[in-house]
Amino acid sequence: MRGYEMGCRMSEKKKIPPVINPTIDLGEELAYLIGDTGSVSNLMSGYKIKVYHTRMFPWDDVFKSLLFRDFKVYVQNHKADLFIEAQP
Repeated sequence: MRGYEMGCRMSEKKKIPPVINPTIDLGEELAYLIGDTGSVSNLMSGYKIKVYHTRMFPWDDVFKSLLFRDFKVYVQNHKADLFIEAQP
């Protein structure tokens, strides 16, 4: 049966969640997850994330993505802003 895989069409096949797929670029994944609730910048070999909206920020998804890839995660505040720094 062409175009079918295990009883479903290929276009309907579930995508692998990003946290399970280590080949996805982490910077792009973080930018997608965070959206307008923060910003991501490269910091040496890690990332620095500024949190704009603490209530809407996807804390669990961001921490899962970073910790799954064995990053050390630090949460810091500077004046009224929160920052997440992640280093490999």
